[in-house]
Amino acid sequence: MTITFTTTYPDTLKPETVAVLEELCGENGEGGAYYLEDALVFIDEYSESDFVEYYEEYVELGEQYTFPAVEAFVAEHGFERMEFFTDAYIGEFSTPDEMAEDYLSYESQDADSRLCIDWRETAEYLLAHEVDRVGDYYFRSSY
Repeated sequence: MTITFTTTYPDTLKPETVAVLEELCGENGEGGAYYLEDALVFIDEYSESDFVEYYEEYVELGEQYTFPAVEAFVAEHGFERMEFFTDAYIGEFSTPDEMAEDYLSYESQDADSRLCIDWRETAEYLLAHEVDRVGDYYFRSSY
């Protein structure tokens, strides 16, 4: 079921969901802190219960980081683990090698700059033992 402005969402959704929508988005989607259309898309993509329980945190993290990064984390770990996103998130990188270099440079800032590191091999190790990858997004396995 696709929820759009052309459907009457108050008649389609549970009363509890409509109450939260009105609280967050204002009456008729006007005057609230959140956009009604975005909230309805979220409900359509996920669920009413996920909306009620997680939407505010989802938007906050999406605005602070990026929505695709939060969605990648949710796809891998679920909404119930979203509170750990900030601790787990490493970043978005186009290659595992870039992630490995950035990750270890940040984790061990005292590394001797004279060392030459095979970043591809390091990335393979990290991905096997410490880091999860979802597309171009990387997360610590244990957070």
